[in-house]
Amino acid sequence: MAVIALMSPGGSPGVTTAALALALTWPRDVVIAECDPAGGAVLAGMWRGQAGEGGAGLLRFALAAQRDARAAGEMIRTGALPLEDGLATRFVLPAPPGPLTARQLTPAWPAVAAGFAAATADVIADLGRFDADPALAPVLAGAARVLLVCRPLIRLAAAAKPRLEALAAIRPGDSAAELLLTGSGPYGPDAPKVFAGALGIAARAGLPWDPATAGVLSDGAMPQRGFSRSPLIRAAAALATGLARDTAALPPTGPPARARR
Repeated sequence: MAVIALMSPGGSPGVTTAALALALTWPRDVVIAECDPAGGAVLAGMWRGQAGEGGAGLLRFALAAQRDARAAGEMIRTGALPLEDGLATRFVLPAPPGPLTARQLTPAWPAVAAGFAAATADVIADLGRFDADPALAPVLAGAARVLLVCRPLIRLAAAAKPRLEALAAIRPGDSAAELLLTGSGPYGPDAPKVFAGALGIAARAGLPWDPATAGVLSDGAMPQRGFSRSPLIRAAAALATGLARDTAALPPTGPPARARR
């Protein structure tokens, strides 16, 4: 199965929100893995702090992967939480909030990356802000696609350049990363062309400014009628379909999932 890594240059562009939107529209089994060195955000956000007990999550997966990466990958969903009600196909491996998780996982990332590679579901790895931490190199090197999540603002483009240079040392070649623009900025519809040219990477897609839908994913707001047809979810579904098609043959697809409540 495929590993898709999402990272940002900083500036709160919504990496976790984008990862959740992708997962809820992914056309086959998928697991979000919270690999952000700053700690996880899904449990405190979308889950409103009401779930996550019992040891499920990335730390448990890391321990299993250090013992046997292939076995951990084959059982990745058993230690994850479902993102949807009913017959679940979308899951999250949450990480506790705070940077302690990053320090605990430092020696385990090679095994974690091997477990992701052996997973029986696609993996969306939320890396948060990428500060060239060498510990994350195994996850980035093993990803089928890396998306740089960035708002179309010049200060974020400036922050992205040195991070892309560091990424190129991990993933040499012309396709180290692709650009995923989020929200709006002063460049309007020209933003993908302008920022792709400035950063020297291809623009993969854009996710629109949709605060009501983003609030459901990032802060646990109750979804309103039409959530699954909102601009953010529709754009994420198109991106998910393209990424899944590019990384493996697509099985028959169903409608976007409803967020678990």
